[in-house]
Amino acid sequence: MKARTRLIVLLSSLGGAALLPAPAFAEPAASEAPLRGKAWQLADEGYKAYDKGDYAKAQARAEAAIRLRPNVAQLHLLLVYALQKQGKPAQAERAVAAANAAGVDSPALREARTALRAGAQGGTAPATQAFRTGFPFATQAYAAYNDGDYKAAAAAAEKAFAADPSQGAWALLWQDALAAQGDDKGALQAIERALAAGAPNQADLIARRQGLHRQMSVPSAQAGYQALIANRPADAIAPARRAVALAPDTASHRLLLITTLMLDEQLAEAETAASEALRQDSDDTVALLLRAYLRQRQGKTAQAEADFDSALGQDWLDDEQRHNVRLIAADAALAAGNGQRVQALLAALDGTDKAVRRRLDEAGRARAPRTALTLAGYPPPVQRCRDTPYGTACELLPADASGGSPAALAYAAYGRHDYQEAIAQARKALERDPGEQSQALLTTALAAGNRAQAREAAARLDAALNRQAGDAGLLMQRAYVNQRLGMPEQALHDIQAARATGKAPPLAILDEGYARAGAGDKRGAARTLMQAIDQADAGTLALDEEQRYNTRGAIAGFSREWGGYVSAGYRGARPASADFGGAAVSTPGDAVFGTAEVFWRPPIFLNTSNRTFELYGRLSSTIYDNGGKTKAQRLADPCGGTAAARADLGETHSRGISGVPTTVGALGLRFTPSNEVGLTFGLERQFLLGTATRSGMLVPADAAQRCALNRQNQSARYESDAGSGGWLTYVTYGIYEGSGMRLDVPSWFTVEGYVQGGYSLQDFAARYSLRDNATGSETASGSGRLRRDQAFASGEIRAGRSFRLDAIDERLILFPYVVLGADWLWQKNRASGTLGTASGSTELQGNGATWSVGAGPGVNLRYWFRQDRYNAPRSYLDWGVQYRAGLAGHSNRAKGLFMNLTLSY
Repeated sequence: MKARTRLIVLLSSLGGAALLPAPAFAEPAASEAPLRGKAWQLADEGYKAYDKGDYAKAQARAEAAIRLRPNVAQLHLLLVYALQKQGKPAQAERAVAAANAAGVDSPALREARTALRAGAQGGTAPATQAFRTGFPFATQAYAAYNDGDYKAAAAAAEKAFAADPSQGAWALLWQDALAAQGDDKGALQAIERALAAGAPNQADLIARRQGLHRQMSVPSAQAGYQALIANRPADAIAPARRAVALAPDTASHRLLLITTLMLDEQLAEAETAASEALRQDSDDTVALLLRAYLRQRQGKTAQAEADFDSALGQDWLDDEQRHNVRLIAADAALAAGNGQRVQALLAALDGTDKAVRRRLDEAGRARAPRTALTLAGYPPPVQRCRDTPYGTACELLPADASGGSPAALAYAAYGRHDYQEAIAQARKALERDPGEQSQALLTTALAAGNRAQAREAAARLDAALNRQAGDAGLLMQRAYVNQRLGMPEQALHDIQAARATGKAPPLAILDEGYARAGAGDKRGAARTLMQAIDQADAGTLALDEEQRYNTRGAIAGFSREWGGYVSAGYRGARPASADFGGAAVSTPGDAVFGTAEVFWRPPIFLNTSNRTFELYGRLSSTIYDNGGKTKAQRLADPCGGTAAARADLGETHSRGISGVPTTVGALGLRFTPSNEVGLTFGLERQFLLGTATRSGMLVPADAAQRCALNRQNQSARYESDAGSGGWLTYVTYGIYEGSGMRLDVPSWFTVEGYVQGGYSLQDFAARYSLRDNATGSETASGSGRLRRDQAFASGEIRAGRSFRLDAIDERLILFPYVVLGADWLWQKNRASGTLGTASGSTELQGNGATWSVGAGPGVNLRYWFRQDRYNAPRSYLDWGVQYRAGLAGHSNRAKGLFMNLTLSY
């Protein structure tokens, strides 16, 4: 902040009278709590009167404010200056003495007293040789400063102070001249050099240093607000933290940090930020109320109530503010289901007030506490802020406050993600004030609305950029809108243009990386994000732990062009993972099924940050098969004999086939048009590689044909060559919430599952034969085609909570859950051709549809690995076990133990 011109030429060597320096009213001491309420109003009127030359009114307002806040040095200075300007030096000196008697002392008050006494004595203080050496330079410096030649002023003031470091005013002039040029770093260096040289006004210099830090904190705060406006609260956190670090006494910076953490759902961190704000200023009502809200959001009801009660105990609140605090506290009590506390809080208010009546009515209805409090269900209080001579001052209103300005209501609705309400309020704000801020508010709200509203926002941004070409903020905002409208190339162009101006926020490099991926340049995206990691390591880009991990995760995803997995499932269990798809339902039994796949994602074809296209090859086989068991039963005679002719068959056990003979190969492709929707389409060509997959028994569905085979004691078989196969097409819908690894919390809700449907067709040439069951010799042969049609649908949903096992390894995740699984399978198999003297087409036994549903508990253990400086873990080993009870359908298929072991690389 520029200081007022200080013409503090002490003409003691020439016998001139000393002058009081012009006051810097907007710079309260760091130890003083900000003025509030009536004291602030009186002080504000006093400062304005002083600036207008109405010194008598300034005196009266200062005296009234001192009666309310006698410990504030700035108020005493205002009184001293107002008296001096009225030609009342004796009264001014008595005012200094009264301040000292009240326990108030500061370098500025001591300087004022010295100057007043020097003026009364004729200013005859002797000058030292150092003063006489520096005085001509100081005279030049003051003259140059008054003429606006700040560069010359800074150079002369530096020489003056170097000649006589006891002249603290010259050090201040030196700093002022540098700050007036916008050279904040140089001004800070000047202050440090003055302090090191032993300047007598150390406290003033330290206060100036704090003021410069506050000024330097503004760009970081602006970057935070810009990210918040762009609906990216996570990106606003780092600049908000920087602003607080530079100016910890600026309440608006702390409010920004609390708000960004809250909107990013980092409630514990937001509570900590609110507590730190209260340690800085224990009277900060806004921080106290926000901490109470945050505690209630986390279920800390007792602590929240204590904070609300503390706020109600602040005696400087006026009636309107106390009314708002009671309503905000009542909202928290409603969220906790405490109707009695609501009634107690609102008893002191007018029961006919609409807002009060609504809360009392809700409290009167029996209700349970809300177990999951969200921004939408329990919105935060509305923030109403205004600019003052001390900076931005804010207060809180109830979330449903209708008395707030449309702009404040629009921001509150935007924070609750109620974008239609935000748009409606922003339009009202624009009607009241067509200024730039209202225009930007409406554009921001429209950008978060539906597609038509987003297009309106884009048109408004186009018009704004025509007026302000090259504005980095507008370019970044238009980039976000273009991304929403599905125009990633235009978004990338805007981000690059914004970064080229040198005024884009530092985190725009991340935006460029994601935009490159959206435009299809995933390799370039990975390189850009790697540069961000390099900058973070070099200390030139601030990334917190979560931002760094998310960036590394994005690099791992964008740079992946190939991968693979190996999976083994017991009793047909399948992993509910986005990496798996395309396998038809296998009928479970006491068997282990194995699958190995390798996939490739062409880097410049269809693959973007939101689309995935893969070519893959897969091998599947039965690793182990214990066979099947048939219960004892009475079989009907296929030749239509009487009941007496039926045969009793005891329990039998058939031996299963496993290993290489059961191998099936596949080459396929799959495409996910939108990773946000999670719908994948696949097509593959299958190859029956194992001998057991292309040979077997032919059992006719027709009873007469089975009767003929039985009478001849013969069985029909088929066999085809290794080139046999078929086609499979499928569609998979997946949902995967919380299935990755997280570092921000130790546990989190997880739900993952899939629904898949598909159709498989195998139609291949086959050789037929009849064999004598007694001798095994071939009695007849033929050829034809074997056709297998299969339609299938399967699904599985798992819901539970993931726990990071930090005591063992932070990359080890335990996921207990409940599972619901279902499947449906329809088959139609037919053999055609000739066999011996017979020819034609025959349907085979086993055709038709079956289905099953099962549910039960399960647990997964997953270990992530393959990470480095740039990449988050890219591979995992996952083991899962479930026990399901059959609920309906084919119970043997739905119930029992299911296990799966998967290595994804």
